Order: sequence, then C-alpha cells, then structure tokens
Amino acid sequence: MARRVQRIGVFIGSHLVTGVLTALAMYGVANVSLALQVMLFEVSPQYAWILIGLIYYSWLLTLLVLPIQAGLQIWGLLHLQPTPLLITYYFQHDATTILPHRFLDPVQSRIGLITVIILLIGGLVAWPIFSFYGAFLLIARFGPLLFTLEFIILFIQGLVVGVSAVFVSYFLLASLGILILQWRRRGR
Repeated sequence: MARRVQRIGVFIGSHLVTGVLTALAMYGVANVSLALQVMLFEVSPQYAWILIGLIYYSWLLTLLVLPIQAGLQIWGLLHLQPTPLLITYYFQHDATTILPHRFLDPVQSRIGLITVIILLIGGLVAWPIFSFYGAFLLIARFGPLLFTLEFIILFIQGLVVGVSAVFVSYFLLASLGILILQWRRRGR
C-alpha cells in the first residue's frame, strides 16, 4: 500500500512540477518584449544589442525545449507514468546505461540528440531563467491575488489576449509532433 501511495505521489509531483515550470516559462517567453522595452531605456546603446541578442537566443532555445517537455508530459499522462524533467533527466542516468525513455536517448534517436544539443548550448540555463522571469512577472502583476479564483480567470484571459495564435499553434503542433515521434519510436 505504501509503495502504491509513493508511486502516485511521484506521478502527481512530477507532473505538477513540470507543468508549473513549463507554464511559467511560457508566460515568461510570451512577455519577453516587456523586458526588452525596459532594457532599451535602462542600458546604454552599445550594450543593448548584446543583451537583446542574448535574450532572443535564450528565447529561441526555450521555445525549442518547451514543446519537447510538454510532449513528454502528455505522453506520461496518457500512460500514467511520471514525467522526466529535461533539465535534470540526462544527469540522473549513467552514460553507460540505457535511458528509460528510448525516445530521449541521443544515440538511438534524432530527437534525443537534438534535445541534448539544445540543452547543452543553453537550454539548461534559458528555461529556468524564463520560468523565474514568468514567476516574477506573475508575482509583480497579481501579488496577493495569486491563489484566488479571480487570478485564474485573469491569467486565462491574459493568455488568450496576450499570446498570439501562431505561438499557441506552434506549441501544440510541436508537442503533438513529439508525441507522434515517441509513439512511433515505442512501436519499434
């Protein structure tokens, strides 16, 4: 009985943590223009271009890694398995062992290789930064309303108005593509 409760706790906890980190990062990515506007007025012009380049580089890396994480999370929900957090997944396993998700193995899968490359060229840092930025924006904008039903309604309205349809369709199609690739890979 205790083992079953522990498995349920790990399942719920992993999906909750990855879902919150993904949602916060998406909120931060969707509001990156606010940071650029503030930065252009606060930073001297010679450094502004460097900072803008770094922000867009990390923005792109986060946009590439979030659908992979969301696809893994949906896959885990469909199969009632805990979701691996991509930031820590490759550090949890020895290099000589076979990874639990063959789909993420960089030796056996192209998407696994792409995931490792994205994480190594900056995704390990960019995703947590955008999650932190999204959390900071939520706290700064909504403050004490964060844990109320009114906040949930305002947050959903803000996402519907603030996030473009192109971003949502990209995210959904990329997550669906990850699901299809993982389903095909599992069948082999």
